[in-house]
Amino acid sequence: MARRTVKRSNYKKRKKTNVRNPDIQKWFLNLAIFSLSIVIVGFIFSMGKRLVQNPDKVVLSQVNEVIPDTVPYHGIVIEVLNGCGIPGLAQKFTNFLRSEGFDVIYTGNAARTDYSSTQLIERVDDSEKTNEVNEVLMLHPQRLSSDIDPSLHVDLTLILGKDYNRLPVYEKVLALREIY
Repeated sequence: MARRTVKRSNYKKRKKTNVRNPDIQKWFLNLAIFSLSIVIVGFIFSMGKRLVQNPDKVVLSQVNEVIPDTVPYHGIVIEVLNGCGIPGLAQKFTNFLRSEGFDVIYTGNAARTDYSSTQLIERVDDSEKTNEVNEVLMLHPQRLSSDIDPSLHVDLTLILGKDYNRLPVYEKVLALREIY
């Protein structure tokens, strides 16, 4: 009986040497997934914390009780725009105007934030409404203007400028409680 010599290949040797490489790749992949998971959880936690505890978030004003018969300026619709960039300023003036009986339907930022003086702009052709609002705000007549635009659906636009703290009603605005 003749014995046959079998030549063995280096397959097992190659397989053993390549076993470490996939293990290292899997380890790095798991490490990357774990790291990304930590970052995502951090973002979710941060976002949740900001939503819950952010004092600068927009708070819609609420009028507790205003009886239409007792409102002195019933029917005057105003929008208040912040034209100086001070956060929350338009909301404070909105609260003041609502406490005086005006219907403020929009509060927000003006197109730009470099208004040097506060302006009251008439949007409908009714100077009587402008005069009634100005009785409360006590603005200088030079700050009153007219730009008729019925598509805005407001009677007047108040744009707060950088002189907001020198307005005659500013102390009243600051003294108003946050119920409106």
